Amino acid sequence: MNEDVRCVVVGGGPAGMVLTYLLARGGAKVTLLESRGDFDRRFRGDSIAPSILDHLDVLGLAAPMLETLPHTVADAFVWRTPARAYTLADYRSASRTHPYYALVPQAVFLPFMAEQAQRFPGVDVRMRARVSSLLRGGAGRVAGVEYQRDGQRHELWADLVVAADGRSSKIRQLASVHATELGASLDICWFAVPRRPGDPAMSGLELRCEPGQNVAVLGQGTDWQIGFTIPAGSFPEVRARGVGPLTAVLRRLVPWLDDRVELLTDVNELSLLPVRITSLDRWTEPGLLLIGDAAHVISPVGGNGINLAILDAAEAANRLVGPLTAAVPDHAAIDAAAAEVERARRPLVDRDQRSQVQVERSAAQRLLSGDPRPPLALRVLCAVPGFARLVGRRSARALAVPAPVPQILNGSAPGR
Repeated sequence: MNEDVRCVVVGGGPAGMVLTYLLARGGAKVTLLESRGDFDRRFRGDSIAPSILDHLDVLGLAAPMLETLPHTVADAFVWRTPARAYTLADYRSASRTHPYYALVPQAVFLPFMAEQAQRFPGVDVRMRARVSSLLRGGAGRVAGVEYQRDGQRHELWADLVVAADGRSSKIRQLASVHATELGASLDICWFAVPRRPGDPAMSGLELRCEPGQNVAVLGQGTDWQIGFTIPAGSFPEVRARGVGPLTAVLRRLVPWLDDRVELLTDVNELSLLPVRITSLDRWTEPGLLLIGDAAHVISPVGGNGINLAILDAAEAANRLVGPLTAAVPDHAAIDAAAAEVERARRPLVDRDQRSQVQVERSAAQRLLSGDPRPPLALRVLCAVPGFARLVGRRSARALAVPAPVPQILNGSAPGR
């Protein structure tokens, strides 16, 4: 079956889903292709920053999201050792309306955004649609995608293809862009245990450390999400040792989970997330734009992958909604707008990736050295009154979202 659309978004993660919503709100006709049959993204970035919450608030989405979806809030990031706790960031001054990170599982956030997007005319969300190739038109310009769905081959021709299909992007492999691995020193093994009413109050974002062991503890709805940090490529050694050393670490560092650690019975129950930091030589070619992890794989350290993805989507929607709603398609204008997205977002992403490489290397060195404390400079600064709140405010400014253009802001779905 052959079809024509204005824009096809490949990938129903945070970047693709938010972009689809924003373009649809601005009046564009958008088709989203998601290879899976559902939006379950277990153990993927779920921590939505204060500035992103403020942006969702402007769109009228924050309140219904926080009122209806299971989530927890985190007002600080705490690095805890057996000797003491270091508050590295305090978000209580990061926003007047949302002074916290909201930990919203992607498994509920993405269906929520899909429902919001589909309230607008011209939106088509197709699940189980796996892209197999790019279609090309005159002068080799990307002109759509070929995909498989329910055993059938389909061609979807479009004025613009947006790749938002994540860190293992199929579109990136098919395109003429070149990816460079910037290096990563750590991997993370994730596991979840149920929360209970008697569990102690925590910041919601904690790193618990002892010599040679780092364990992330994230509050997430009805669960605690536990992340074991390991040297990159060392999972075979973890597998060989079995779960005994891991459960022993949990009992020492998170003793109030003692009655739940037996839920981890096999190493195969862990979800391994190889940490990668990947940069592309460019995010665009004629007819194509890459955003989110498809354009720049971000380390999970810091938990801002979802926020950078949403920032990409907001910038892309602002730039593209005009050309994609023009009565007569202008491919030159569309390609120019896509290039502007990269020019606006690339410097900030490159800066974050350089910082993440340094943080990864430092964390790996400290893990191997057996020193469970933060670096000396951070330990000194943590003793300065107001430092943690300053870090929280600066992190919010670094993730500032461009205001929606009037065409998007004033758009409304039927019945709103």
